[in-house]
Amino acid sequence: MNKKSKFSIKARLNSFKHALRGLKIAVKEEDNAKIHLGIGIIMYILSAVLKLKKMEIVAVLFSIGFVVVAELFNTAIENLCDFVPPNDHKQIKKIKDISATAALISAITAFLVGLILYLPRLICTLS
Repeated sequence: MNKKSKFSIKARLNSFKHALRGLKIAVKEEDNAKIHLGIGIIMYILSAVLKLKKMEIVAVLFSIGFVVVAELFNTAIENLCDFVPPNDHKQIKKIKDISATAALISAITAFLVGLILYLPRLICTLS
């Protein structure tokens, strides 16, 4: 086993650097990551425009985070699976499909949260 190293500010900052590099890679290489982040930004701005309550904004932020995290996990799993030729392991397609389903369910959940929060206000605003 590795001996646990002492706490280091530099090591913590490096972990943030690695995480931000991962986000940059996902946004650069994955269309769905771009779409989810873009929609998330629009939904957050819409929350301010429609003057959502604090707890409603929390629900929106959690929904956005849920979708982005699911998409990042899906991307990581797909990249890992791409190391294994599909012809050698029939389970790879199954793993990728399940991972994609998790991202889809998160997006559907966020969509439903958006409908519940935004639709009544949009109807009132447009009426």
